[in-house]
Amino acid sequence: MSRVHVRVLAGGEHYALPVTAVLEIADTGQVTPVPGAPTGVLGVRNLRGQVIPVIDLATMLGLSDEAESERIVVTEDGSLRAALAVTETVDVGELGAATEEVESPYLSGAILVDGALVGIVDGPALLAATAPVEAR
Repeated sequence: MSRVHVRVLAGGEHYALPVTAVLEIADTGQVTPVPGAPTGVLGVRNLRGQVIPVIDLATMLGLSDEAESERIVVTEDGSLRAALAVTETVDVGELGAATEEVESPYLSGAILVDGALVGIVDGPALLAATAPVEAR
């Protein structure tokens, strides 16, 4: 399994996603709200002809996000695909195995990197929680 991760900032905190689950990183662009969408779903965005849900990573992790989301990280797990709205992307690099336990159902663990605690996002759990019932 690859240890290369995309590190991002969301809600003032550092998080990382395995690069193998990241399809692309783009500007947030035009997000259209969807009435009745689950908590954390900002709406949908047309990305090169494909309409994908945009999920606010900070909201899903229980953080208040005062900063505007400027980037999206498009991720997928099987047939589920979504864009995670983040404040910014930090870098792409290798991370060791998670050394800290976490209580969030959307994180698989955490690791200390250069003095900052970085939560490892559990992409499949996050996508499953926000997917329409018929897609689960």
